[in-house]
Amino acid sequence: MKITKRAQHLIRFQQIVFYALLIAAVVLLSQLSISTNKQFDWTQNHRHTLSDTSLTILHNLKDSITIQVFVSPDYEYRSAIVELLQRYQQHSDKLKIQFVDPSFSPDIVRQFNIQQQGEMVISRGEQNQHVFDLSEQSLTNAIVTVSRQSQPWLVFIEGHGERSPYDRSDFGLDTLAKNLESQGIKLRSQNLLEAPELPDNTAALVIASPEKEWLPGEIKIVRDYLDKGGNLLWLADPTQTKSLAPLAEQLGIEFVPGTILDPNSSMLGIQDPRFVLITDYANHPVGQAVKSVTLLAEATAIQKRDENTESPWHYINLLNSQPNAWVESTPITQANLSQQKYNEGADVSGPVSLGMLIDRDTEKDDSQQQRIAVIGDADFVANSYIGNAANLDLGMALINWLVEDDGLISIPIKTSIGTQLTLSKTQSIIIGFGFLFAVPLLLLTIGLTLWWRRKRR
Repeated sequence: MKITKRAQHLIRFQQIVFYALLIAAVVLLSQLSISTNKQFDWTQNHRHTLSDTSLTILHNLKDSITIQVFVSPDYEYRSAIVELLQRYQQHSDKLKIQFVDPSFSPDIVRQFNIQQQGEMVISRGEQNQHVFDLSEQSLTNAIVTVSRQSQPWLVFIEGHGERSPYDRSDFGLDTLAKNLESQGIKLRSQNLLEAPELPDNTAALVIASPEKEWLPGEIKIVRDYLDKGGNLLWLADPTQTKSLAPLAEQLGIEFVPGTILDPNSSMLGIQDPRFVLITDYANHPVGQAVKSVTLLAEATAIQKRDENTESPWHYINLLNSQPNAWVESTPITQANLSQQKYNEGADVSGPVSLGMLIDRDTEKDDSQQQRIAVIGDADFVANSYIGNAANLDLGMALINWLVEDDGLISIPIKTSIGTQLTLSKTQSIIIGFGFLFAVPLLLLTIGLTLWWRRKRR
């Protein structure tokens, strides 16, 4: 077959068009790969992806934040540091990353008092925070701390047997205090007899289950503080002092006499019904921040006073018990604990409220709210209980709401899901003999079979 010149020109033209389209496709794909960055985290707990809270904080950053990383080029964990910081840079252009080699920058090392390889200094203006470990929780908390326009102060009342933020015992609040300080919240304790004036920069006052009687003058100080629009966290217990009744009356609430008993605690293997399981939370930012069950021990119920007068306060039942729980009115001892049953007419049936949020518009500015949180238990944030279930999440969410940082909650530490295989003794013997005898015997049988077939051919 003879190919004419016209056919040759058409073939060459087709080749030119083909190569031109091929080059165009390669260029477009390369541009698409540069402009598009999609990642997929298929790990079970998404440990390679930032949490929703971290993403929200990064998107809301208004000022530039500098992260100085003090690490040598040959440090074994340098790549892990780079990977962690890249996750943050993908979601915010406000972060400026600087890598500093400690060996060649001794002046900067002394300036920031750097103590170890891989240490990071997060700075905004004159504020700075040090991060010593490679975790999203530590890095995000440091960013939150330096990005706060002002550092809120929590004032814990003391002098009446209250729980202390500096107490490391089982019933102290030291663990909660450390978590609050990691988010840039300042703490102090104050005895109203020694220092009757509350600081002007008090973001919230904390009354943590007093055991001794208050003096009328001390109660007046707190009531005046509330009249001026101050925020309050009141952690109560069934055995707390009755001298704070005027404060409860001012807030329009009352505590139901007795201790809440919850038979559902046995579902967690707890045989003590004084532990109350909370799974019913109000549709509120604090309730939405708690993702699982919380555990309250020896709690008291709270209810709104039945009054006809209109109140400026708004009430939300944050924590609600299960319907089959009740408030036991009779004294409970270890001897009669297992015999306790609901008595209609004497006890208060569930569901009952164990936590109440109270707020009202301030007189100076209708856009701002005065916020009160009353929880019928102080043990849930104590050192011995705060690690149970979502107790820490609840405590942090309450404080962040009171200091008007609604969007901030405790950043969960992402750890690898346990993948350890536990075998019984029988299973271990079967697997051991299988690899020692069964597998070699199977391979030998296959080999002999192939040799026999080939020999017959």
